[in-house]
Amino acid sequence: MRQITPDIYLMQGLRRSHVYLLASEDGLALIDSGMAGEAGQIVAQLDEAGYGLSDLRAILLTHYHGDHVGNVAELAQRSGARVLAHRDDVPYIEQTESLPPGSSVSRRLLNWMSERVFKTAPCKVDQILQDGDVVDMFGGLQVIHTPGHTPGSIVFYQPERRILFCGDVLFNQSSLQLAPSFFSLNVPQARESAQKLASLPVEMLCLGHGEPILENAAERIRLAVG
Repeated sequence: MRQITPDIYLMQGLRRSHVYLLASEDGLALIDSGMAGEAGQIVAQLDEAGYGLSDLRAILLTHYHGDHVGNVAELAQRSGARVLAHRDDVPYIEQTESLPPGSSVSRRLLNWMSERVFKTAPCKVDQILQDGDVVDMFGGLQVIHTPGHTPGSIVFYQPERRILFCGDVLFNQSSLQLAPSFFSLNVPQARESAQKLASLPVEMLCLGHGEPILENAAERIRLAVG
C-alpha cells in the first residue's frame, strides 16, 4: 500500500481501478474493492501494514461496475465488514437485475465484458445509502448522489478535511476529465453530476482511475467540468 496521508492508503498493483483504505479510530474502511481475483492482494497489503482482515468494518462502494465491486462479496464474507452502496445500484450489486447499458453497441460489449472480464459474485448490501446521508466513519463521510455513470453512482466527501472520493465521476488520465462516455449509462446526467462537484471546496481528490490530486483539487475540478 502507498500512504497518501497518515490515514489514507492506496492499494498497489491492482489491474484497473483504485481501492483506498481509510484507517481511523472508527476502524478500517475500504472504498471500492477492485476487480475479481484481487482479494488476496488486498488482504496481503493489509497484513503488511499491520492490519488484520477482522479490523475491516465497512466497504463503501462508489458504484456498480465490475472493476469496483469485483472482490466485495469475498472480502465481506471473510471479514464480516458491512457493505454500503446507493439504493439505485443495489439491484445490480445483489444481481437481482442487470445494469442496462447506454446503447445497443455498448450492450453487446458490456455483456461480453461482464462474463469474461468483469464477472463478479452477487453481494448483499447491508446499508442502503441515498443523497445526503452521512457515513459514521472517518470523521463523517457525506454521501452525494452523482448518477449518470451508473444510476447509483455516489461520491464520499469529508468536509472538514476537504477530501473527495469521487469513484468514476472523474478520471485523471493525462488530464482530469469526465469518465469515458462509452461506459456511462447517461452521459448528459454524468456531466451534470460532475458539474455539481465543482461547487465543493475540495483540497484532495481521490479518484477511481488515475493519480490522486493532493492539493488545490477544486480548481482542477472546475477546469475539467467547465
